Amino acid sequence: MIAKTLLEDACPEKRLLVYCARTQVCPEMAQKIRDLGTGPLDWDYFLLQAAENSILPLASRHLVANAPDVLPLPFVERMKAASRQSAVRCLLLTAELIKIVQHLQAEGIFAIPYKGPLIAAQAYGDVALREYDDLDIILAQRDLPKACEVMLGLGYRAKFPWILPAHTSLVPGEYNFRNESQQILLELHTELTLRHFPVALNVNDFGERLVPVALSGHDIVTFSPEDALPALCIHGAKDFWERLSWIADISELIRAHPRLDWDHVARRAEAWKSQRMLRIGLALAAGILDLPLPPEVSKQVESDRVAGIVAADVARRLLSPELPSMNSFVRLKFRRRMVAGYISGWRYSMRLTLAPAEEDWEMLRLPHALSPFYVVLRPFRLLRKHGGLGSRSH
Repeated sequence: MIAKTLLEDACPEKRLLVYCARTQVCPEMAQKIRDLGTGPLDWDYFLLQAAENSILPLASRHLVANAPDVLPLPFVERMKAASRQSAVRCLLLTAELIKIVQHLQAEGIFAIPYKGPLIAAQAYGDVALREYDDLDIILAQRDLPKACEVMLGLGYRAKFPWILPAHTSLVPGEYNFRNESQQILLELHTELTLRHFPVALNVNDFGERLVPVALSGHDIVTFSPEDALPALCIHGAKDFWERLSWIADISELIRAHPRLDWDHVARRAEAWKSQRMLRIGLALAAGILDLPLPPEVSKQVESDRVAGIVAADVARRLLSPELPSMNSFVRLKFRRRMVAGYISGWRYSMRLTLAPAEEDWEMLRLPHALSPFYVVLRPFRLLRKHGGLGSRSH
């Protein structure tokens, strides 16, 4: 498990951030929050980090509840204003998600919204307690043309219109649509765009254990907690666990469902070949946010030496005053360790490294007949974007 010294050695602002990154705090944790609130802190830096890690509503709740009389008044007012703005934004996104899902269903499209308002309600019990920037919906690739028509009819425009099914056979990382008037970004995911899953997916399999989640008086179906847990860990691994909120999602989801079917979680993770991603996510939640795990689950996490090393590396980066950058070599190494097995790990990392995406197509537009050359161009773009192989530490 992650050494507690990593948190103890972190700057006071990062420690306070970690103590606030949960819906409930025990008396001991409340006292830690108060003690840190009375000390010298860079409040501008703390507010910036709370926003960047998407836990501003939680930070506001716990600081106002546990240290209202010791905080600088200008900071309290800024924090309350930012938290109110975040709540209004969350309610707007929630209402928009409900509308979009209803329109997709009216066209006979099997759509599964996830993350965003769904995980906020499912794990935190309140759509306004978890900040989110966009909306995510999974559907079958075959339904994408019709879904595109629905989104355009709702006033959205495609971020990359030349990638839409009617124009090209190129498949992006996700199909992005933007509502300019409300500044809302929607991402449509299909079995072809969810490339960070270690195995090829069948969207119909997602429908096996969907559950209703109440959003503003509407029941919206999404992943069961047992399916959401490994999916969240895959998402965290996709983005190198660079936000504390992605770890808090895992901790809060498990705390909110004490009767979680861990056997089903294990079977789903095995089916998706994401066992190590799951163990890394659990190690982070337990080590940073004090999530208690069942003894048998904790034993499995601790038995994966590589998962422990990766989790410690992630925690070290996350708790640094500034998030260290990752060059191309470090990113490749991280991807390789996400899947157990030497050959499987290399296959996964190389697939992600070589699979072309939107930025590659924007950098150079090739005729359709030459599209295979994007595989050759992509590594050079990544080297230019993230740096070469000079530094191998992180």
